[in-house]
Amino acid sequence: MSKPARPETLRRSKESADAPLMSRVREMILSGELAPGQRITEEALAVQLGVSRTPIRNILPSLATQGLLQPVGRRGFAVKAFSEKESSEALELRALLEGQAARLLAQKGASADVLAALDACLLTGDKLFEKRHLDREDEQQYGTMNEEFHRIILDACDSPMLKGLVDRLNLVPFVAPSVIAFDLVGYRKAYELLFRAHGVHHAIVEAIRQRDSSRAEALFREHAHQQRFSMFARRTQHTGDPPRVDDSSK
Repeated sequence: MSKPARPETLRRSKESADAPLMSRVREMILSGELAPGQRITEEALAVQLGVSRTPIRNILPSLATQGLLQPVGRRGFAVKAFSEKESSEALELRALLEGQAARLLAQKGASADVLAALDACLLTGDKLFEKRHLDREDEQQYGTMNEEFHRIILDACDSPMLKGLVDRLNLVPFVAPSVIAFDLVGYRKAYELLFRAHGVHHAIVEAIRQRDSSRAEALFREHAHQQRFSMFARRTQHTGDPPRVDDSSK
């Protein structure tokens, strides 16, 4: 007789099934199709997307956790209003704090388990780029891997205060490592940006492995460059202006 699936396994299975829908709604928010301040109801969004209310009910809290929605009333949500300045500052602060996390981890030395978990993230990313292009389904996979990579380093640096500060910054739209929106830059550009970003992942792990704390910190700050470019791609689409990139973290 087979054993019943564990709650964690069931949760991950449900998240995987809902991933394409969550990516679609995320892109609707980031592109402005769902406007800042707009009230989001399960029924209206389900009708708009041609799906049942159940998967919509599943993904709305996750989008709120990512900082893209905010709770309204007892069970409702609205698209969170934000400014590019707010997102840029939050991303800059996150880069500084995560750089410190990488420095702390490299200084004390990462355990074999931590290094194995980071290597697993690298392998997952490598497999995504093997076919030399990205598809819509790769968006969620890369975002999940990227979030896991950042989480491993934050958890392993053994600084609950630092981790708490980063968690708060990740609630600002565009900032969380899991937020990847290919539609903002196009799949070809997304491949270029994320391929370079994943190359930095490899360099970060090597610096941590070698206990090179200064290099690990500097690389994590550099790592924010690709996400900052993607963030401002939304402005470029609507205004035609080039993305404003602050390289002060390099």
